[in-house]
Amino acid sequence: MKLLLENWRKFIKEAKELVCPPATQDLELNTKNRDSAIQAEHIQYGPMNLEDEEYWVKAAKHWKTEPEVAKKSRCGNCAAFDISPRMKECMPGETSDPDGELGYCWMHHFKCHSARSCYTWAAGGPISEDSVSADWQERSNIDKEE
Repeated sequence: MKLLLENWRKFIKEAKELVCPPATQDLELNTKNRDSAIQAEHIQYGPMNLEDEEYWVKAAKHWKTEPEVAKKSRCGNCAAFDISPRMKECMPGETSDPDGELGYCWMHHFKCHSARSCYTWAAGGPISEDSVSADWQERSNIDKEE
């Protein structure tokens, strides 16, 4: 029973410490971070127009594959794409549309769309559990950076 209470207290303490990432609450910061990810040669977040085939040709060349294969590497299945319940609560307004949903990118610190991608895409996502989201937040040092 004592261990249960200790674990419960630890859980409550950790939950209080987990704040929403600043870019989910600050449109100006989110836009700055997103625009940086669009412009950075090593990131290339996009495509802005989901019908832009040229983006996928460039991504395929970067990854040394074919455009049809590159199209399968999207934010929605990236290891850094956070759509956990706690992160969904951080998102202001509508978070989905017919093409997908918004999530938080722990690599580049902005709200990103599941239908898009970037050159730093990593297999293994999305993040759908609060505990995994909390782990990414701890490792990101985001509260110290922004």
